[in-house]
Amino acid sequence: MDTTKHRRRSRSATSRKPISLALQGGGSWGAYTWGVLDALLASRGVAIAQLSGTSAGAINAAIVAGALAKGSTAQARQALRSFWLSIAEHASADLMRAWFGPLERHWRNSINEWLLAYGIAPPYAANPCAVDFLRNAIAKHVDIDAIRSKFAPVLFVTVTAVKTGLSRVISNDAMSIDVLLASASLPDLFPAVEIDGEWYWDGGYGGNPTLWPMISSHVSNDIIVVQLMPDRIDEVPTGTAAIRRRISEIVFNSRLVAEMQAISAMRAVATPTGKAANVADVRLHRIGPPRVELFDQGSAIDRARPWLSLLHDEGLLDGKRFMARHRADIGVRETLDVRHAFVDPNNPRIPLPAYDALRPRHWIPTETAKLATRQTDVERVA
Repeated sequence: MDTTKHRRRSRSATSRKPISLALQGGGSWGAYTWGVLDALLASRGVAIAQLSGTSAGAINAAIVAGALAKGSTAQARQALRSFWLSIAEHASADLMRAWFGPLERHWRNSINEWLLAYGIAPPYAANPCAVDFLRNAIAKHVDIDAIRSKFAPVLFVTVTAVKTGLSRVISNDAMSIDVLLASASLPDLFPAVEIDGEWYWDGGYGGNPTLWPMISSHVSNDIIVVQLMPDRIDEVPTGTAAIRRRISEIVFNSRLVAEMQAISAMRAVATPTGKAANVADVRLHRIGPPRVELFDQGSAIDRARPWLSLLHDEGLLDGKRFMARHRADIGVRETLDVRHAFVDPNNPRIPLPAYDALRPRHWIPTETAKLATRQTDVERVA
């Protein structure tokens, strides 16, 4: 991770509780996050002290960070609205989609699959203007100089290295338009982006969003995750499109699940200390995912203005509901049941190998502990 001086907003009202925001990526679903941010920025109860974002979440986070560096929540809200409306397709395209939408989506998916299957061209080659369009939209609405200033909230953006598969977290001092573009460069839609001699893809493969930098930053103990990917569905998908969508949801939610499970495991052996860097002292909250009915109405690549507006309104409503229910909890207690939401209750409860360092030398392992040791040895060999 790039080194950075942890920033604190000197202009925040002391009556507002500092919060950290973890913004998940998901293409057009980022408009839901726009609505959530609209609600939080309008609230007089909280102040955004740091943000971590991936893909669309990274762009939303950068827009907000740049505006807040100038001390303006109103400017942040206006910039978010301007960005999302600028990438929305115009009214005539909306009308055509209403008529031919299902056919057009089927045709586009079929063409992309055909190109990939026969190695003729990457799907983004069919639309080379898309990269420039997104780059220009980001550059118009993100103030990089403000983000690098001492007045900006801490910002973390995740990208994924193409060659190594490792995630890289980039913070304020190294922020750039290329970093934000790379974090949103889904391989099916955009080419890799070069940063410091390395090539990067969408950050969702490495962290969606990344939590650990905010936990150890000493800025705020309250982390609100704005989740876009559904963690549960009611029916097992059977159709090709539904199966592919669910696979994508699982893949892009897996990093968040892994971090939450790690937090749960670490809490089992951690003791609260009252310090910001201790995982036992972090209070986790969640807004989202969007209601499941929405996933049958649109997709992550749908930029129709009515669709983006619908997602914004849903996010705005959920953000207001969260503040109405949990404003008093912020700074006091956690409102997200991490184990219930992210840990399968059917998982075996096996003693952690880390306990070996704490047990007496004369300790005789039980059969369960022996099993855990054998499993750990197998995993190391694998």
